Amino acid sequence: MTTDSDQTINATKESILFVDDEPHILTSLRRLMRPLKLNLYFAESGDEGLKILEENTIDLIVSDMRMPKMDGAEFLAKAKEMQPDSVRILLTGYADISSTIDALNNGGIYRYISKPWDDDELKSIVYDSLKIKRLEREQIELTELTQRQNDQLQDLNDNLEAKVEARTQEITQTSQMLDIAYQELKSSYDSFVLVFSNIINARKSLQKAESRLVAELSRKMAIALKLKPDNVQNIYYAALLHQVGKMSLPDKLLTQSEDQMNESDLATYQQYSHVGETSLATIKGFEKTALLIRNHTEYFDGSGFPDGLIGNKARSGARIIRTVRDYLGLQTGIMSEKKYTAGEAFQFIKKLSNKKYDPIIVKCLDYYRGEYDLSSLYGDEMEVGSRSLLSGMMLTRDLVNSRGLLLMSKGHVFNDPIITKIIAMEELEEATFKFFIAKDQNKTDTPSKGP
Repeated sequence: MTTDSDQTINATKESILFVDDEPHILTSLRRLMRPLKLNLYFAESGDEGLKILEENTIDLIVSDMRMPKMDGAEFLAKAKEMQPDSVRILLTGYADISSTIDALNNGGIYRYISKPWDDDELKSIVYDSLKIKRLEREQIELTELTQRQNDQLQDLNDNLEAKVEARTQEITQTSQMLDIAYQELKSSYDSFVLVFSNIINARKSLQKAESRLVAELSRKMAIALKLKPDNVQNIYYAALLHQVGKMSLPDKLLTQSEDQMNESDLATYQQYSHVGETSLATIKGFEKTALLIRNHTEYFDGSGFPDGLIGNKARSGARIIRTVRDYLGLQTGIMSEKKYTAGEAFQFIKKLSNKKYDPIIVKCLDYYRGEYDLSSLYGDEMEVGSRSLLSGMMLTRDLVNSRGLLLMSKGHVFNDPIITKIIAMEELEEATFKFFIAKDQNKTDTPSKGP
């Protein structure tokens, strides 16, 4: 029986196309993939890859980003038009952030892999990608089966009415399970932003920014300040993605707190909000989100960057994100080498109210700040499996699945129904999740922050 642990793939009809302009890279990939016994194709250019796609049905396409004449983003966009049902993966580096975003937007990539890659990780990603294709084929077969069964039900006479009703309920339940299993495949702005945010924050040096908490608190405050729903949504997106420009910066710089940076490092660091805006501004529907990302580093008195906007010249959403970002950043060590307590962080911001921070937004923060004391999220933790979870345990790290999608946020408190669903999800995905739980928190009255 095929299992995840041995990574063996029954690839009777499964094919992979690797595209890279460096022959030695293709040689390494051929050597790495040969034991999986797949139908392997290799191309040294985008044009050569398109010719292979014209003649063969490909399940998975893995393309390098930087190639002459046609780069990976352009090739994957064309590949999507030719074979929209293929799974597409991009090989890239952090320096290619703008091109990576183009590939996410136009090429419909499943995910990207940083070069140089880890062999075991790459094989695992290939396994998961092909698993998605098998699930899609199974969904089509099951849908066709369901349709045939529906047609048969319609032919039954009135004397079989009870059986028809029972069978219809069974089909409805099957359809509901399909909706759950394939909701991750649905394309929407929300899923794009959440997946992209998870990709950004998977980088260790960016995790302490707590982008998801910044987004959550910013959205609460925007609603409380009675901003329009569209503005609230843009603020939420911008807060989730406010670090996108930092992906072009080296880890050596990002591991420093802002007050430790010298003049040269600070000048480089302060470009990240502008880079973030540039990265997203060309994506249709994200223009306002991109502008908020550019302005979220401005201060109320004009001492911020990159434009030195004063007062209301910076949008209200940007002023909210700046205040929330600093309140949480003071607690996590982004702004200073010393980590502040939640009370100290708020007093720091309150002291600068009407100077660096909008006084109305500071008053709104005062109402919600007690819910975002991060001290409980940075205490001792232990790792447990799903069957060791107990009601009352609290997550100390975000829980994501093998495809990088967020399942639960740190701070979530488990109860018995949620634990049952988690175990069922593991069985459905044939995966094993890791749970990092706060020690001495087996029973707590802390309210759940929810997934």
